[in-house]
Amino acid sequence: MRPDESPPGPAVGMASLEVRLTGWVQGVGYRYFTLEFARRLGLTGYVMNLRDGGVRAYAEGPRESLEQFLRALERGPGGASVREVWPVWGAPTGQYSTFSIRPTL
Repeated sequence: MRPDESPPGPAVGMASLEVRLTGWVQGVGYRYFTLEFARRLGLTGYVMNLRDGGVRAYAEGPRESLEQFLRALERGPGGASVREVWPVWGAPTGQYSTFSIRPTL
C-alpha cells in the first residue's frame, strides 16, 4: 500500500470517539443534552453517568460530526461545568444502531 492510500475498512471519514468528562456533569441534564445532540448529528453509541461523578460517552459516525459532538460535550448544557475532557479516537465497530442513555456504571 502506498503511504497516501487509506487502509481498507470502514467508510472513509468514519470514526469512533470515547470521551470521559469530569466536573459538574451530573444532575444538570448532561446525559439528555448529549443524547439529543448525538441524535441530531446522526451518531450512534451511548452516554452514561459514572459512580465517581463523571460521565462517559461513546459515539460512532463521520469524523466531522464527532468533532462537533466533542465541542458540544466540552461546553455541556446550561448548569454544567466541565472541568476535564479525555477524548480517545478510534475506528468504528458498527455495533450500535442508535444513541442511548445507559445505566450508571
